[in-house]
Amino acid sequence: MPNTYFITLASQNHCGVLPAVTTALGELGGNMQHASQSIVNGLFTMTIAARFPDHRTQDVIRDHLVQAGRFYDMKVMIREIADEDFEETVIGQSFFLTVSGHDAPGVVRVISGMLAEQMISIESLSAVPDSAETFCMVMNVTVPPNVDLAELVSELETFGSLNGLVVSLIEEDEFYRGGADANPALRNYARNLPDPLR
Repeated sequence: MPNTYFITLASQNHCGVLPAVTTALGELGGNMQHASQSIVNGLFTMTIAARFPDHRTQDVIRDHLVQAGRFYDMKVMIREIADEDFEETVIGQSFFLTVSGHDAPGVVRVISGMLAEQMISIESLSAVPDSAETFCMVMNVTVPPNVDLAELVSELETFGSLNGLVVSLIEEDEFYRGGADANPALRNYARNLPDPLR
């Protein structure tokens, strides 16, 4: 029975890194199910969930990837994904939560805590600096149907106004229709989304 592994990679950034990784996965008989790649502070970073033949152990997969990325100082972390690791999918409406303004410690902690209290699932998050003192963040969230949207928006906007932030909750369709155009960082985020969703 195939085994599923969660793999995290970090290396020097180079145009040859992704071909090296995907070639190594193919040589191992791996089948990528989910993947996310970005450049963080000049480093190539990637997270992958992939299935492998049952005879491929974690050590074999890790060693093969490290060897493939030896010219890029690649570091690899890997763990098996067991059936009990999968949580029930949150059912609800998809929104984009955008935050921009003053960069200060604790912003992500507070906002994610507010969402967790409402059982709102954060599907993805991207945060980038706008300047030395400001930042922009986009969260794709799933909001359960029992959440009072007006109350949620009011709480988020109040937190934002007290902390020099502009916080908006945008329906998925509106975001793709042009809600990202007002901010260059949001525009860059939208540009990297899968083509069928743009």
